[in-house]
Amino acid sequence: MNPKLKVGDRVCLLYMSGEIKMNPGECGVVKSVDNVFGDIQYGVKWDNGSNLALLSDTDAWKLEKKQIKENELDRMNILYKNIDSFRFFKMGFLYKYLKLVRDASIVNMFESPPYLWMGSERIKHEYKYKDIHNEEAFDKMVDMSDQAQAEMINGVINYLESEGIEENMNNINRYLRKFATMIVQNYMHIG
Repeated sequence: MNPKLKVGDRVCLLYMSGEIKMNPGECGVVKSVDNVFGDIQYGVKWDNGSNLALLSDTDAWKLEKKQIKENELDRMNILYKNIDSFRFFKMGFLYKYLKLVRDASIVNMFESPPYLWMGSERIKHEYKYKDIHNEEAFDKMVDMSDQAQAEMINGVINYLESEGIEENMNNINRYLRKFATMIVQNYMHIG
C-alpha cells in the first residue's frame, strides 16, 4: 500500500487516522523508523510543525515528488474520494489479503470485491473442483479470508454507527458491497 520510507525521505500525507486531523497533502521529513508490535512507525517532522508519526497499518502516504503528474493527481483524487475506506477499515491487512487474491489468480481484480466478505467456507466451496494456479497463495488467502470478512463487517458497522444509519442486514450488505469496491479501487491505484 505505502512505499517503505527511510530517514531523510520527504513524504506527503494521503490520510492519517486518529483524533488529530492532518490534511491530505501535508508534507514532511522522516526522522525515525521504528518497529512497534510488528507494525512500522515513521516519526515525521511535518512542514506544518507537527511531529505526528505515520503508522504503516492505518495511514496512507506517498513519497514527495517535485512535480505531480496528471495521472498521480487522478490517483490522489480517487483515494480522497474513497477516504472513508481508510477511516473505518484496516487497509494494511486488507491490502495484504487482496495481494493474495491477486497472486492466487482465481479472479480478475475487477471481480475481487466479494472475496473481501465471502469467508473461507464459501471460498472453499466455490473452488472445491476448480484448478488453482497458485495453490500456496490460495491457501494463504483462504486462511486470511475469515479475518478479512470480520474486518469488513466491523468497518461497515463502525461506518453505519458514525453516520447514524440503522444497522440492519440490508444496510450491512449494501455497504459491504460499496466499501469492498472502494477498497479494491484503492488497491488497484496504490498497488
